[in-house]
Amino acid sequence: MRVALVSLILFLSGCSALLFQTLWLRLSGLAFGNSVWSAALILSSFMAGLALGSAIAARLTLRRIRPLRLYAGLETIVAVFGCTLVFALPLIGQRLRPIFQAFWHHQELLTILRFSISFLVLLLPTTAMGLTLPVLLEDPTLYRRQFGGVIAACYGFNTLGAVAGALLGEGYLVRRFGLPGTGLTAACLSLAAAGIAWLFAGTIPARTEATGFQFSLGKQTPWKLLLVSLGAGTLFLGLEVIWFRFMRLYVASSSTAFCTMLAVVLAGIGLGGLAASAIRTATPRKLLPLLLLLAAIGTLLSYVFFPLPVIQGDSKAFHIESWPEITRLSSALMFPVAFLSGILLPVMVTCVQKELTNRMNSAGLTILFNTVGAAFGPILAGFVLLPWLGFQSSLILSAAGYAALALLSCEKKSWSLRRPTEVALSLLGVLFVLILAIFPYHRDEMHFENARRPFEADQSVLQKKVEGSADTLQLLRRDLFGEPYYYRLVTNAYSMSGTHPRSQRYMRLFAYLPLALRPQSENALLLCYGVGITADAFTRDPRLKHLDVVDISKEVFDLAGSYSGIEYSNPLPDPRVTTFVQDGRFFLQAGPDRYDIITGEPPPLKVAGTVNLYTQQFFELMHDRLKDGGIVTFWLPISQLTIDETKAILRAFHNVFANASVWATCDLEWIMMGSNGRLQRPDQELTRSFWSEAKMRSDLGRIGIESPEQMSGLFVMDSEEIIRITEGVEPLSDFYPKRLTDTNPDLKAAYQFGRNYFDTSAALRRFLSSPFIKQIWPEEWRKSLDLFFLVREMRFISEMSGSNWLADLDLYLRHSRLRAPVLAVQNSDEFRLALAEKFSGQSQSVPAEASPDLIAGALARRDFPAAIQLLETEKGRGFSNINDFFLLIYLYCLNGSVEKAESLAAAQASSIQKDWFVDWLWGELQAQFGFHPPG
Repeated sequence: MRVALVSLILFLSGCSALLFQTLWLRLSGLAFGNSVWSAALILSSFMAGLALGSAIAARLTLRRIRPLRLYAGLETIVAVFGCTLVFALPLIGQRLRPIFQAFWHHQELLTILRFSISFLVLLLPTTAMGLTLPVLLEDPTLYRRQFGGVIAACYGFNTLGAVAGALLGEGYLVRRFGLPGTGLTAACLSLAAAGIAWLFAGTIPARTEATGFQFSLGKQTPWKLLLVSLGAGTLFLGLEVIWFRFMRLYVASSSTAFCTMLAVVLAGIGLGGLAASAIRTATPRKLLPLLLLLAAIGTLLSYVFFPLPVIQGDSKAFHIESWPEITRLSSALMFPVAFLSGILLPVMVTCVQKELTNRMNSAGLTILFNTVGAAFGPILAGFVLLPWLGFQSSLILSAAGYAALALLSCEKKSWSLRRPTEVALSLLGVLFVLILAIFPYHRDEMHFENARRPFEADQSVLQKKVEGSADTLQLLRRDLFGEPYYYRLVTNAYSMSGTHPRSQRYMRLFAYLPLALRPQSENALLLCYGVGITADAFTRDPRLKHLDVVDISKEVFDLAGSYSGIEYSNPLPDPRVTTFVQDGRFFLQAGPDRYDIITGEPPPLKVAGTVNLYTQQFFELMHDRLKDGGIVTFWLPISQLTIDETKAILRAFHNVFANASVWATCDLEWIMMGSNGRLQRPDQELTRSFWSEAKMRSDLGRIGIESPEQMSGLFVMDSEEIIRITEGVEPLSDFYPKRLTDTNPDLKAAYQFGRNYFDTSAALRRFLSSPFIKQIWPEEWRKSLDLFFLVREMRFISEMSGSNWLADLDLYLRHSRLRAPVLAVQNSDEFRLALAEKFSGQSQSVPAEASPDLIAGALARRDFPAAIQLLETEKGRGFSNINDFFLLIYLYCLNGSVEKAESLAAAQASSIQKDWFVDWLWGELQAQFGFHPPG
């Protein structure tokens, strides 16, 4: 009965500890930074507290104090101070802002300061956590049982409680009750464990009279075993980082995926601990090297026999979001070594206890060294092994580390091949060497290829591959006519950014939209560099004096020189640009400067951690760093969100920026815009100067903004409309991050939501009636509004669901002078056209592959004879696309050569398949030009 109660207590304690750990690390990241180094420092602070608790347990001897009652006190400390931290950490971050800003130009001191504060803040509850398990082992009832079985069972149940905490927190509590409610739940679990321990403390009399410290390290200390414990902790936590990095090549980088993988690791450790409790051996020291060699072999074999997942859908992608599939893959890769690790720690504690006798001291000392190793493991893996060696070589080196620990733990004085354990050890050693000899050392290339496979469907090819400290990056290039057309930066298993012309539309508008409305801007802040498109747009403004660019990844900046293309140059060498490898949120919190413009394009919203860049508290940080009248623009990709999530973000943004508005081109990549205070109508002279700047005017034309008036056609909604559609919606908040869920968006619903705002008449009505527009919009930008809103609606329908391409082209050619929509109808753009013209200029005749873009270019210039001539050349070659045939007939009519159109149609009448499009075309040509259809 007593053992069952202890198991229940430890299960509840483990559940509470994991909930608190995840909450503290999440909130500490918001307070002290979420960069790779910051996260490592915060994790090290947490581990340091646990190690301190274990160190106290290693030296403390309990007398007169009942262990269960001391345990109850420790759990109460965890509950009270742990829950307090959940509410206090955000306030601590706010109070420390002036101090961080004072140390901003002394980054080394700032790093030390952050580590020190995070350590002190977490010290008391983590130290109490580190003491709980060793103290509980002093319960007199447990002394009657074999120590190895007791420590293993306690360790196993405690870790299985952590599994429950991981799944309960991520799967239900955070979503249902937010971080505050989850913190209170964790506190209740700790208090429940404390209450049970206190009630069942018993009345067994104390053996002696005092409480004191009597253990000290000396000559009898089993240093070799402690070094093995240190190494095992380092290797396993390092392996966890390496495994997670590898798995992200296949699974979605979502919080649910991370939770599932963590639960699998913890389940392996917990079940391993329970399995160790069933092992009855008088010589655990003989078992230790066997377990370490098995871990070495398991590390290699679980990777070699990793089951490739099933391709998801028709995209040839392995982007796995299903938690059962993630569990299956994680179990195959991580569970074997996690299970052995769960056996290892109790065996090591038992071996140390045979040397030191005292149970609490032995457990505390062994766990101390193991925890110290665990603190260094992620740092070693993340900052040394993965960037220098890559994940596969890191796995192999970790396996070799386990083998080295096996050799270290052997008792060489009593070695003999006559004993079964030594024979087994020798055979395992031979097997390990054999696996190393036949190991498929090029297997990692297959995994990298699988990760980028869906993005190679457009004939993109790999240019560079970088395994950095935080992510695996693969840079792909798509060539056209032998020249770079666009690039795609694949991070782990998702497309993080790219230079595709369609993407450049909104990326460049992040800069040009605020610059047009605040042309006097002198400095700007760009959060997240991506592939440099927005930074390139900023540097085209000669009036801008300074641009700060912040990205969490050093490797992203290292790749900046790898991009090339028509009218594109690396913006980082510009002397006005300063780069910072830093978490964007901490930069806003700690940096001292204020800006005219702040903008950002974070990673995809469902990637773990990105939610912190869309909460109301984050937008408040942006607001505080703007100058008076400064403007912020931020990405809102509604195609990646459910409608409720879109509204939660809009509500959070509007709660901070009362004059918020939303803008978009002709897709679902929307832009939120707000300002610090009331915006003023831009100065007329500065506005003219902005639009007369050749580099910017040309760049705007390439993305489809061909005149100042066309800026009006970007308007979607103002603050009044945001208030209307978000009525009753709770904002996305730091304390309620699960308002941004892992649910896949309904693309049909997103399309309909966007369609409602792109309807020409409704959009025009909202624009003209908007108080915001009346207040700031220049009068000269209000011309031809009907046309620009109509063009946007038509392009949206065409891109999202398809349309009658020739009807669209007819409207663009006959009722506007715009180039971009004409090119788009022909599946071309200014970037393609420039490459086609360059390629054609190097040939004596028009290359067939460049002809479609050249035809589109001629139409964009309204040079119909040139377009007809190119199409007639295609006719001579034999039309490869039936649409070219219809286009030539249309252009004959448009150019006044109706007889040629009729002759061409009659000659091809037998091969024309009658359908709705042909019926429509003949009818239109007959009505507009007097064309007589064939037959």
